[in-house]
Amino acid sequence: MSKGYSAKWIIASDGNLYEDCTLVVDEGKVEGIVKTSELNKDECKNVKDYGRCVITPGFVNLHNHLQYTDINIKQNGIKYAFKKAYTQLKKQYFIGGMKKTSFVWKLADLLSKYFCLSSDNKLASFKKGLELSLLNGTTCVAQLSKESKYFKVLNDLPIKTYLFFELFSDSAESSKEEFRSIQKKIDKLIKQKSENTFVGVAPHSVCSVHKRLFKILVKYCRKNNILMTIRISESQEEKDWLKYGFSDIDLLNELTGQKKFDPIYKGVTSVQYLAQMDVINKRLIASYGNYLNDDDLEILKENKVALAYCPRVSKNLHNKMLDFDKVLEFFPNRFGFGTNSLAFDEDMSLLNELRYVNNGRLDALEAIRYLTIVPAKILRLDNIIGSLEVGKDADFNIFELNENEDYKNVLDKSRPDFVYIKGHRKVHKGELR
Repeated sequence: MSKGYSAKWIIASDGNLYEDCTLVVDEGKVEGIVKTSELNKDECKNVKDYGRCVITPGFVNLHNHLQYTDINIKQNGIKYAFKKAYTQLKKQYFIGGMKKTSFVWKLADLLSKYFCLSSDNKLASFKKGLELSLLNGTTCVAQLSKESKYFKVLNDLPIKTYLFFELFSDSAESSKEEFRSIQKKIDKLIKQKSENTFVGVAPHSVCSVHKRLFKILVKYCRKNNILMTIRISESQEEKDWLKYGFSDIDLLNELTGQKKFDPIYKGVTSVQYLAQMDVINKRLIASYGNYLNDDDLEILKENKVALAYCPRVSKNLHNKMLDFDKVLEFFPNRFGFGTNSLAFDEDMSLLNELRYVNNGRLDALEAIRYLTIVPAKILRLDNIIGSLEVGKDADFNIFELNENEDYKNVLDKSRPDFVYIKGHRKVHKGELR
């Protein structure tokens, strides 16, 4: 028997705005959107009228490090105390003279804290990130991590996940070893994954991945039609490394156990560097892009590269972000938002991320597209999510409105009141069920 969810407005991300309509769901799939006054009550007897509200598709978050959600959790025990003392000494040795406001120091501090967490606390931190994502209306996450331990957690949940495995290398030899390791993991996980889990690769950045690994990954992704995501033009330190062949990034690499290696091309931008190795293509999702110039942006646009835009994290980490007007100009229908984690962001709300830069540039219908169907297409999941069209999974958010509000006021909200995945209510009045 079909179920119905009636609302004053439905933003379906299919190009239409529906008023006084009911979203009809059958066995977790969207069956249609019909005028509430014309609803066949014999075929749809179970109808929930949410009154003056707006329904949207579930949101898609393009860049997450959920494992860092609760990075400052307090721990006790001798093992923790030993780890903390060791990492403090190591951090002091490599980056002791740096300003605590620098990107390298902030990232080193994060990694040091994460290293000290117990396995149970890491999982708890990750699960908390997932819960906060869901509370904020995110029903699909792109998660970046080097560890495969989070796969089972994600695989057992109804939330859609694109798990991008982070890779690092400092030589031709370590590149081969890193690839062999990740290939085994991917091959194994693909056999075990649920219908809601998808796998990709994430070479970390130009200054933490050797050219040999880039070349291997390009061939691998082309052969298997796998998506790749990478930080591009994120920091001043990255620019300096490409210009001079060294920067504070080298100290961060040493802290994490990598040897120093030189860029294969100097005096170029990240985009030019990656283009030389054929990394710039339609399977690539670039993230951050804080220092991209117009020539770089044009190259990315011509090659249909997508962007995971993280403005608040960029501002907090680098005090710089890619201008939103540039994003709209060079990535039309090819960008979505990311929140990273609570380590560097105020919250996990994609609506707050959007509002931080929008300032009226996008109206409500267009803005919701960039939180739903557009990032779903980037992840190649638009056949099952991203819009409330017939046959797609019934993943949707419900925002209650005041009498003086209409559908446009959805952009003033931070999180939905109700969240459904495959027609099952997962969030009720801001609380997880």
